[in-house]
Amino acid sequence: MRPTLIYMFLLTLSLAAAVSCNEERELTIADQEAAIDAYITQNYSEYPVVRRNGSNRIDLDTAAVEVMDTLVFGDTLHFYYAGYVFTSAPSALFATNSESVAEANSFTVTDPDFSVEEVVFTEDCLVNGLVNGLYGVREGGHYIILFSAKYGFYNSYVYNIPKMSALIYEIWVERVIKKD
Repeated sequence: MRPTLIYMFLLTLSLAAAVSCNEERELTIADQEAAIDAYITQNYSEYPVVRRNGSNRIDLDTAAVEVMDTLVFGDTLHFYYAGYVFTSAPSALFATNSESVAEANSFTVTDPDFSVEEVVFTEDCLVNGLVNGLYGVREGGHYIILFSAKYGFYNSYVYNIPKMSALIYEIWVERVIKKD
């Protein structure tokens, strides 16, 4: 075989493998989104659900609805969180800044210097799934935010989160400071 022909064969083989991997990832994401929808329907049908750009936010504390101001870009958000890998339900806790959640799960607080997370809320301050899920939350609110790997860390292994993991966060909003 001539070198050019060998090169073309290897290139074709590489492209075929890449297409196959992408199709497999897209099927995984579709399965995750179906599992998220089923989980919400089975466990939270009586709660308000907001769907925004791939994120699903369940409002567990309707009392917070009385607060007029909602979180928008440029505001500062103070919150507690517990992050879990999601399969067909929450599974492995991978991060929290809540001492009570950490203690209940025999886990170490992710950042012991942070008693409450403080974030200036922008389009890229957190992973897309959290940004999309947090947009519009209210001070005093308690939420569940779920999203597929497409809106999380996708095909990257981050900290102790496996590649292609759907994620679920429990969020307790302590304070929203409106931008001036």
